[in-house]
Amino acid sequence: MNEPIITLRDVKKTFTVGEETVHGLRNISLQIDSGEYIAVMGPSGSGKSTLLNTIGLLDQPDSGQYLLEKRSITDLSDDERTLIRRERIGFIFQFFHLIPRLSARENIELPLMLSGIAPAVRHKKVTEILELVGLGERAKHRPDQLSGGQRQRVAIARATVTQPAVLLADEPTGNLDRSSGHEIIKILENLNAGGLTILMVTHDPELGQRAHRRIRMDDGAILDGEG
Repeated sequence: MNEPIITLRDVKKTFTVGEETVHGLRNISLQIDSGEYIAVMGPSGSGKSTLLNTIGLLDQPDSGQYLLEKRSITDLSDDERTLIRRERIGFIFQFFHLIPRLSARENIELPLMLSGIAPAVRHKKVTEILELVGLGERAKHRPDQLSGGQRQRVAIARATVTQPAVLLADEPTGNLDRSSGHEIIKILENLNAGGLTILMVTHDPELGQRAHRRIRMDDGAILDGEG
């Protein structure tokens, strides 16, 4: 039986929009075990991205408890949260978020540089992961010289080169054609088969069905699938 990697207990998050209070997360309790592949689904504004951002330490909950790898994250300093986010959490987004002036290799290498990894080790890790995502021959190309699917592969490589505990994917195929999207999902599924925990927000029912578990949200609450 796998150990829990993420535990949320009664987590709440609100936002103020004008004079209105918006409930991003309503009393969310959730356990995600190591090695799971989970799709978070629901209509726009249901809280999916807020959940992902909270787990990814981009948003801080108003109340409740968050454990990552059994460590309480709730009361950490900003510097401690940044370190954990950099080393234990990988992100991929719908619009890639690559640095335009850097090559594919340099984009992937950046988090290793920020972590102080030696150049020789960085070179080996980046070369290996470029081959893994099928971009060995595109290593020197900048994002504007790559297709959408290739850019998302660079983003996946950058997100996983540090060997994070969990990969958070926010609509990873939303900006791709169906063929490229299918290739990206196969890469994610292969990473999950290798043991990587993946939490993916998607509107696509077909992608949701491919995940091992589905969490359905509406109005900031989990309707089913909390497990």
